[in-house]
Amino acid sequence: MIESDMTTNGPMIDALISLLDDQDELVFNSVKEKLISFGSSVLPRLEDALLLADSTEHAKKLEEIITVLKKEIIVQRMKQWISFEKRNIIDGWLLVSSIHHPNISKEKIENSIQKICREVWLEISESMTSLEKVAVINHILFKINRFEITNSDMPNVDNIVLDKLLFSKTGDVYSLTILYLIIARNMHLELSPIMLANKLLLVYEDSLAASIAFGTAAEKYLFYINVAHQGAVISPKEVQFLYDKSQKYGKIVTRIETDISLIKKILNLMYLTYTNEGENEKLLLTEDLLALLEGY
Repeated sequence: MIESDMTTNGPMIDALISLLDDQDELVFNSVKEKLISFGSSVLPRLEDALLLADSTEHAKKLEEIITVLKKEIIVQRMKQWISFEKRNIIDGWLLVSSIHHPNISKEKIENSIQKICREVWLEISESMTSLEKVAVINHILFKINRFEITNSDMPNVDNIVLDKLLFSKTGDVYSLTILYLIIARNMHLELSPIMLANKLLLVYEDSLAASIAFGTAAEKYLFYINVAHQGAVISPKEVQFLYDKSQKYGKIVTRIETDISLIKKILNLMYLTYTNEGENEKLLLTEDLLALLEGY
């Protein structure tokens, strides 16, 4: 998809948009293909034309082209995000959230997250242990800002997409765990997301402290955090109990998650919701993005 200079091509774009009034399907397909070739830079002109459309037919044609363009833009941005060596999970989450809310504001999202991070920073000191820092995050996130896990067993996009989560302060275990992870990283508290006993937890690694606390045969993880229970801290022994208990009921998935695999989990939940609700356009775009994430 070519990004063109609209200053140079403006008159051509306007002429092409005017041709959308033509009833000939061949003309429409040719114009559509040409407009799409200009890339995202043509979107403002198309959206302005949509506001001024003088017929339902003209508006439908403009909407069709705008939809195709926005879909291609999201797919290309996802490819770029995957390719980045130092990718930002917020950018990936914003990208998939834009499927549901195309006008999502990156600036507003980042400001909302930074506000929470500042509140945590004010309560944290360098002398604090990792557990004390976790206690501060829990207090700010769940007591001061009152974030909570939804009671519904059915996936709901409003509990998954980033802007809705920050506005409603209600999320599912995946979205709230990712938000927790983002805040912890801002505090230089290196947590890792892990699927263990079919639950998504966060884990803090400290081999030396773990061996002192639990013996030389202990795992390298000092403690786990269950965000679903307001950031409850779980010891490795408790986690082992959960693991042993869960083994009785079938195969157990245990692996450290990556930023890409976490975004894939969000997309899978969105896919289920769009399937249940019959949102075919959003479903198809979600499928396209999941195809890009295959293997992660």
